[in-house]
Amino acid sequence: MGADLHIHTMRYSGCSNIDPVAALRIASRVGLDLIALTEHGIRWPDDELAALVSKSGVDGLVVVPGQEAACYSTTGIFHGEFLVYGYPESLGSNKTAHELIEMVHAEGGVVIAAHPFKRSKHSEGFYGSAHLARDLNLDGLEVEHPSYDEESRRLAAQTMSDMNIAGIGCSDAHDLRTIGMCRTVFQDRVDSVESLCRAIRKGRVKALNRILANRTR
Repeated sequence: MGADLHIHTMRYSGCSNIDPVAALRIASRVGLDLIALTEHGIRWPDDELAALVSKSGVDGLVVVPGQEAACYSTTGIFHGEFLVYGYPESLGSNKTAHELIEMVHAEGGVVIAAHPFKRSKHSEGFYGSAHLARDLNLDGLEVEHPSYDEESRRLAAQTMSDMNIAGIGCSDAHDLRTIGMCRTVFQDRVDSVESLCRAIRKGRVKALNRILANRTR
């Protein structure tokens, strides 16, 4: 089954122009079976998410809550951004990466490094955890992301392989047109946050990049 596990909406992410109802309808239209709404530091309340699914009128699309948390060292050094699934509350963006991972794992959730090798627009480095990821007890990382160049993709794939963790593909959508451009294929049926976490921990996933696939046609 195909999934996009990194989508922002205007409901809780001020940087997104995606209407939540439209997000679900577009996801279904582009052939996705599962999506995660991952607002910045905020987890969708379960009742609100259920109401959203009902309002969308979309059948057969699994919608789970996640969140994207920015992490910093105790001295304010950026650690990167991390996708979280399976944590019951909003996490904000005021924790170290190690603190975040410990908290999420204690609740049975998983933590994915979001775009660890995304090129920074303001420096020669990366806007992500980059090589710090190797020092963290992560469950996976994004190996396919719309902003990646060839080198970013290579570094992400090598890090995933060396750490022996899951590699996922995500759109990081802030605009409807990008939903599903990069996606994750699950070998097992995923129909809840719990089964999503199990599949990621088992590494039974494959990342796809539809942008590259379209270029080769």
